Amino acid sequence: INDTHGHAAGDAVLVELADRLRNNLRAIDLIARVGGEEFLVALPHSTPEQAQTAANRLCRLVNQKHFSVGANRHPLRVTISVGVAVGCVESTDIIGADDMCHQADGALYIAKSSGRDRVSLAHSAA
Repeated sequence: INDTHGHAAGDAVLVELADRLRNNLRAIDLIARVGGEEFLVALPHSTPEQAQTAANRLCRLVNQKHFSVGANRHPLRVTISVGVAVGCVESTDIIGADDMCHQADGALYIAKSSGRDRVSLAHSAA
């Protein structure tokens, strides 16, 4: 978006994306921007199925309405790819934060390389 429409448009999309994510997560969930265009969302006390459902819902929220990037400019269609990792599959199977982020990053890579605009669940979370 920055390269095609400028940094102001890219910033507008990031702000709107953050708002959409924040407005559709629970109060106990965490959302953080961890890179130029990457966000981390932590969903405490969620099963793999609940995390997948939430990720699919967030994808739909991004796709259902184009993003405004300023006056006199056409709204943009934006997509997201989501990598999901779950920290506790079983009560004794606790995964550290670094490992979980690594797993989510791997799942994100799979989502992007599989055509983007999709959700991929880390294998250990299934």
